[in-house]
Amino acid sequence: MHHSSILPDVLRTADEASEKVLHIYESDFKVRYKADSSPITAADEAAHQTICRGLRNISRDIPILSEEGKAVPWEERKHWRRFWLIDPVDGTKDFTQRNGEFTVNIAMIEDDLPVMGVVTAPALKESYWGIVGEGAHKRDGIGKVHRIRVAKPRETKRVVASKNHLNDEP
Repeated sequence: MHHSSILPDVLRTADEASEKVLHIYESDFKVRYKADSSPITAADEAAHQTICRGLRNISRDIPILSEEGKAVPWEERKHWRRFWLIDPVDGTKDFTQRNGEFTVNIAMIEDDLPVMGVVTAPALKESYWGIVGEGAHKRDGIGKVHRIRVAKPRETKRVVASKNHLNDEP
């Protein structure tokens, strides 16, 4: 499977999930809590279903590991050479606070390494994607695509995290 040949379908899947998420974001949604006290909304579930359906259309043979899917025991997962790793709404706390800082994430993992990834920011109407060996791109809010490059590493270290992860909660 050539990653760049399936990228348009993965982007379309992420866009469809983003539309559903945005529709719920702009509505009077309810927040529930999972067993670990993390929030979940209808957006998480709608995006999960949309992404799983889209990825199964791309290939029924590649398993899916999702933040909102049923737990797959390690004994089964450890034999996966290739799988989809998805977080249908990363930043549900940001979503519930309506600050726009949440994303829809889809990655393909092969031999324990990410080889392709798509991240959309529905409220910002932005998308980012990359394929190992082929570079990365951004589609801005008006639909223009730009090639992006990662800054060369320096001695300084950077940490990237949601504002909601910068507190004392475990």
